[in-house]
Amino acid sequence: MEAPDYDPEDLGRSIKEDARLRNELAFLFGTDTVELAGQIDIANLKLNDKMIDSIGAGVRRLKELRDDPGAQLQLIKAMDQGARLLLCMWIMEMDLLEKIQNGSYIKTR
Repeated sequence: MEAPDYDPEDLGRSIKEDARLRNELAFLFGTDTVELAGQIDIANLKLNDKMIDSIGAGVRRLKELRDDPGAQLQLIKAMDQGARLLLCMWIMEMDLLEKIQNGSYIKTR
């Protein structure tokens, strides 16, 4: 019998890290938006200039507010659902979460 091509411990760590990232994103975007963003492949979207500008502005602003999670949350809540979803997808795909936050949104016990 051949050994598996993957390390079960690495897979377990990967699953835990994915869950942590989704929980962190859910703080900003809400669980429904994060779940929907995870189901859509951003590579299949036909991004236009307006969408690209929206993503760029959102990421820049979140970085500027990285020391103020409350202000980041207000920024996201002020966006329309489409812009929120697109920004969430981009952050997930580009692995930008750590660049837009200072520490963790979710306080551990």
